Amino acid sequence: MPAPVEVQAATINEFIEGWKTKNPDAWTSNWTDDCTNTILPYSMNHPGWSKDDVRNVHLPRLFTTLSNWQLNVYDVIHDVAKGKACIYATSRADTPFGDFKWTNEYAAFLTLSEDGKQVKKIEEMVDTAFFAEMAKQGAAHAAAQKEKAEASASASKDAPSAQAVKV
Repeated sequence: MPAPVEVQAATINEFIEGWKTKNPDAWTSNWTDDCTNTILPYSMNHPGWSKDDVRNVHLPRLFTTLSNWQLNVYDVIHDVAKGKACIYATSRADTPFGDFKWTNEYAAFLTLSEDGKQVKKIEEMVDTAFFAEMAKQGAAHAAAQKEKAEASASASKDAPSAQAVKV
């Protein structure tokens, strides 16, 4: 017997409210301890992340890159009998990559726990064209940062130190 619709709906809403924040603990607050988050399509070869990986590694890394995070939910389809939901949403944020903006699109498929109080599985279909461009922009930014650091180190090495200069 599925969990009551009110319980499931509250869990889905809590998930969405957490997703709207830049707080990894809020994002994962109603995930089961063994919840997995897989990025789709499968052609991206995403291995799936555990709750701990998402909360402690992936979200902190993402959020140090993004600012002004906004999530817009356009539709939620809830299958009470199966304890599942699909959320269609987009997100926007600023990146350190010049004028390039984070503009992702999602269909997030949730599977709830038997009691309907937690999320036990997440599969996120993402915009692969956006991810390809994000990787390209990120690589270009990293290369520019490395070049800048190397130039700065070289300039420091070539400059005479105060101790080496005799008057």
